[in-house]
Amino acid sequence: MRPDGQFVASESYSMKPNTTATEQLLASTPPSLAFVQSPETPARPKTAPSATFRTDPKLLNKLNELVSGLPEFISEISVDDYFNHVLPPLPSHLENKVGEVCNILNRNGTYNTTTHRWTLFPQDPATQPSHETQDFLPLADVFNAIVQAAQQLEPGLEPNFKLVVDSLATPMSERGDDMRPDGYFKITDKVLNEMRKKCEVLMKKEGWKDVPKTKTPEAPHETTNDSEPKKSLRPLTNTGEKLKRPPPPPVYGITAPQEFKKQGFTEDLENADRSSKDIIKLMWNMSSILALDPCRRFTLGFTIEDRWFRLWILNRGTLLRTQAFDFIKDQRSLVTVFLSFAFSSAENMGWDPTITFSHLDSHNRRQYNIIANERVYKTVTTLSDYSADNPLGRATRVWKVQDAQGKTRVLKDLWLKHDRLEEHQIYENILKDVENSAKPEHREKARNAVAVRLLTPLEHCRVKVSGIADDDTNLVILRGYDMKNAQTTPLMSPSKPNPPKKQSIGFSFSDDQDAEFVTEASQDSGLQVPQRVVHNSLQETEIPNDQRYHYRIVFQEYATTIYDERNLANILKAIADVLFALRLIHSAGWVHRDISGGNLYYHKERNIGLIGDLEYAKKVEIQSHRNVRAGTPHFMASEAISNAYLFYPYPITPKPPRAPLKLYERPPPSDTPLGVVEPAPPPFNHNALHDIESVWWVLVYTILFNEDAAGPSQNTSARQHLMNKLFSGQLNNNSRLPFLRNPQFGTCLPSSFSSLVPGLQEYARRLTAAFAAAEMNYPIIQPLASPQIHGDCIRAFYTKPILGAVTSVEMTYVKIRAQDVPGSSQKRSGNHLDEPEGSQKKKSRRMPSAPISD
Repeated sequence: MRPDGQFVASESYSMKPNTTATEQLLASTPPSLAFVQSPETPARPKTAPSATFRTDPKLLNKLNELVSGLPEFISEISVDDYFNHVLPPLPSHLENKVGEVCNILNRNGTYNTTTHRWTLFPQDPATQPSHETQDFLPLADVFNAIVQAAQQLEPGLEPNFKLVVDSLATPMSERGDDMRPDGYFKITDKVLNEMRKKCEVLMKKEGWKDVPKTKTPEAPHETTNDSEPKKSLRPLTNTGEKLKRPPPPPVYGITAPQEFKKQGFTEDLENADRSSKDIIKLMWNMSSILALDPCRRFTLGFTIEDRWFRLWILNRGTLLRTQAFDFIKDQRSLVTVFLSFAFSSAENMGWDPTITFSHLDSHNRRQYNIIANERVYKTVTTLSDYSADNPLGRATRVWKVQDAQGKTRVLKDLWLKHDRLEEHQIYENILKDVENSAKPEHREKARNAVAVRLLTPLEHCRVKVSGIADDDTNLVILRGYDMKNAQTTPLMSPSKPNPPKKQSIGFSFSDDQDAEFVTEASQDSGLQVPQRVVHNSLQETEIPNDQRYHYRIVFQEYATTIYDERNLANILKAIADVLFALRLIHSAGWVHRDISGGNLYYHKERNIGLIGDLEYAKKVEIQSHRNVRAGTPHFMASEAISNAYLFYPYPITPKPPRAPLKLYERPPPSDTPLGVVEPAPPPFNHNALHDIESVWWVLVYTILFNEDAAGPSQNTSARQHLMNKLFSGQLNNNSRLPFLRNPQFGTCLPSSFSSLVPGLQEYARRLTAAFAAAEMNYPIIQPLASPQIHGDCIRAFYTKPILGAVTSVEMTYVKIRAQDVPGSSQKRSGNHLDEPEGSQKKKSRRMPSAPISD
């Protein structure tokens, strides 16, 4: 290595340390002898969508995968609490006028005060012989009557949202038409244009050139198209005539999806199961809105079962619903809900005014204008957004963007738990600790050596709502509601077998739209209501209630991820730089915890490797009493996957197993003296060696999931088997540790890659020896008992013979991936067990597995 921190490949595999100024700098930072972790928010495991979630053509597969990740219990609040803390506030000129609106409805006959029901609902839906598709159509007319009554009180008042009841509508998006809500609210173009105009004013102030003028319609994805809808079962009027259905709006223009069922509350197990499937549909539609549209902060929704009405809200930290009210009898409550929805601002219905639609690019993909600290950034392409598919969690989205001067930057948007540090703070803390841990004469060099190998924060902010309050899932979205006042209730009822019924269950598909009824049978539907475990105490349950704040950060550098870099020599250079930076970071008492091919980069202009995504990085300084796993499953260390230490010395002669006891025989006395308590094993904590192992898995992944364009592998089946074996994406993968101890690739690699194999084997040998040394005095763990491990690993693969063999190797992606092969994992365990969501790539070739998070 040169004193400037640039690496010079060694002549051979010799493990003798160099004596350059850089090595002296490394030696000046004494390793911590006992790395332990600091306490933090307890982690709740989540199940994130699989790598094939978006591309799976079968909607039922997606639904069942969503079900597997839904919480078992949620919070239920009173209708009054929902009105006070969730429902959009009424506009000032309608405050205290709900009673007057009700009086107008009573006088014009919309509501019958004698029978105490809406005139358009003369009978309960459950008693009607018609299909439920028709039974709830009058709800839209009731909504329009309420709006008109309000306009009589306040002439000139125009609704911002309109209710659409149409169970056959399929709102479109960039990903297709998987949504099929029974009803929804459609935002008006006027409201969307007002949000865009605010952004355009800011762009002109910044000096943006060619600021687009707001226009309607703006794009195919943003407005309804004029094409005739496919042949389908159209809604009928009360006289039996078919109504001409307008084409549905896109997902980006709807909110508050609804699901209707004719059956009401009952103890009947058949109807309980049907209700659960209705909830699954609502969860799918609400989750889809949040996943598909980056302009959303939350979404509302409601369900009706016969005459029982429930309101819902889903944000990135909370899922809750109300107790049910009788919408036919309780006139005032329904009027309040519909007035609030109709005249709400876009913000109060879940839109983010700091992200607005910009244009469709040449690939017909939506691009956005995003505001950070009163500066506008225009997206160029989406780099990562898989995390947003998980309805609860960080919902990390990353874009390549341009600023007003035309410079390319990277912008990340996510929802952090309220007690988590912002990424720019983690960045500064790492550099400060690196500097302080070095000898005084080397402090500036140490700081700079790490700083040049980290993505540089350029702009950061907590997103503000209306330019005033920091956006927060509890303080802003729930207006400070105290969740202690909520009750805990099962999200769904236990699954029970149902006989076929004349009732629509689940989603309608394009091939059954003409059917008069959809027959539901357990063996055919494929939609599984999850079996629920009965807990002895509600204290055992996990309720989705994480307070999160909305955070945005802009990075100065735009670099190529290891996933996407095509030159193998450049990847080795980047990995060497990463290990060099990690040596200083680890010696300062920090661990990264999410090393993966998606957050390690090669910067071509500077010819240097970079580390990104510090959001999971931790200072390891005080004892943690919890087992926490963090990382991307494909690259997690073996111990991190097992959540246990695996390299400490085992007894040479284990105790022989006891013979089985005979009937009435007393067990033999314990070997442990009376009154002596055997010490519990230490809690597992992520340490520096786990980061180093993750780097090794990045290298292994690189040579397995890529081909040499000039000389591909001649044994693709063996390579496919090894890919499947090592990168299943499952946390119960027992193949990785044996492979780390003895990495054998056989003949599955291209000949040009084979020159790297001895380097990877030496890397693994040095690393496993370091693990054994660290755990020699178990239960005392000394992660840096081998202080030269970083340099040893670099010198294992970054040599002149290896670089000479791979310098000209240009790689292409392997066409068949591990997750595409029958028998391989179709799931990736959630976004971090330590928090959902981290650096992920939009395409499966870039992001084979999602990070695990809480």
